[in-house]
Amino acid sequence: MFWFDYALIRYTPNPKRGETINVGLIVFLETDIDVRVLSSSAKVRMLDGLSSQVDITKLQESMLTLSQLATTPDQQYDLLAKFNSGVFLSGKAKFAIDDMGQYQDKVAKLFSDLVKPFASKEKITHTARLATQLKNRFATLDILAKDASDLSRHKIVPNYLLSEKTGIYADFLLKHLTEVVDFNANDIQAKFKETSLKIMTFMAGKKELNGDVKRYFVYSATAQKETEITHHLNLVEDYCEKMFNVNSKEESIKYFEMIAEYAHSEIPRLH
Repeated sequence: MFWFDYALIRYTPNPKRGETINVGLIVFLETDIDVRVLSSSAKVRMLDGLSSQVDITKLQESMLTLSQLATTPDQQYDLLAKFNSGVFLSGKAKFAIDDMGQYQDKVAKLFSDLVKPFASKEKITHTARLATQLKNRFATLDILAKDASDLSRHKIVPNYLLSEKTGIYADFLLKHLTEVVDFNANDIQAKFKETSLKIMTFMAGKKELNGDVKRYFVYSATAQKETEITHHLNLVEDYCEKMFNVNSKEESIKYFEMIAEYAHSEIPRLH
């Protein structure tokens, strides 16, 4: 049997209010740490209204870097427990597995039970379709393909047929696959079905496309509405590498800069 220590990464943006959420989980290995953090900033923005996925990723990177200054799990915990800026660790807990093949499933289950946010069932209102907004933005940047043959010229292809057999199309394909959902709509049940279809597309993309094709989920939701669709985000996060809410200016910039880099072009920073 193998035993592991773990701790939750907790965030309290305002000590006076005392509101705290779990934003990640750390497993202490023999000489390293396994850091898992939220792949969407929706839960964090419930408290501070400001944080983005970029901030969460930076936190993960900082903890990984800082842990390298320690040599034992106890030293790593003591060092990371002194993290500032409203971030702190819970007390250590333990879990056990019979063999190492169970490790990933066990940690994923802990993360789901202790960190992932629960969903609200409030309705959300309608805004412009996200896919059209992205398509117009790609056209403005001169990286939108006219047809599938432009893929070889580093243009992003909309509505790309992944499989003639299944008839599944990707919303956007460049070097990596992007699926989009505009959550600012009235019919939340329809959006849940749409999110499920995006997962099928991610799975088809992994099967049909050659090479290490990464998958990105781009969605639109205001800070208030974002807290109401966490069940959709929980559903999709295990099937993609990153999620971006383009209603967040910082996340939107990050996404378009990434796509521009894939297309070997440059875009101006937005301020």
